[in-house]
Amino acid sequence: MKSWSLLLALVLVAGSPAIAKTVAKPKAPVAKTQKAKLAIGKATLSVDIVDNDSLRTLGLSGRKSMDWNSGMLFVFPEAQRRTFWMIDCWFDLDIAYLDRRGTVRDIQTMRIEPGVSPERLSRYPSATDDIVYALEVNRGWMAANNVKVGDKIQSVAAFRARK
Repeated sequence: MKSWSLLLALVLVAGSPAIAKTVAKPKAPVAKTQKAKLAIGKATLSVDIVDNDSLRTLGLSGRKSMDWNSGMLFVFPEAQRRTFWMIDCWFDLDIAYLDRRGTVRDIQTMRIEPGVSPERLSRYPSATDDIVYALEVNRGWMAANNVKVGDKIQSVAAFRARK
């Protein structure tokens, strides 16, 4: 009886790495962002394109800073009202909400809120319900580059959401 128990224990231990590999599969890597240059007035902005759910969810979370002429362009599959928040972001941002033609419909400044729990963080809803793109840049970049509601950033209309 002892020998059967010992043999069974050895089989289970020997077989456990296969079980562990099946159960503890590494997470699939998050897709890498595409890079693009956007001409906005006289400025050129280098942006990360986030065009699928996993990239949009991650956004700028965890980044400590961003170069002045850099940003992130969020690309959504359909037009609707959008709401952003500053979870795990370490620096203030300007956000421009754009329609499908690249027309700026709303610009807001989003401020970090250290020590505030996620459910209590400020929300930044778009002013209109036709938003397909959101462009995040460093706070003050929009004003410094004279970007206003009604301006058109034509090159964004080339980007489409991926699954």
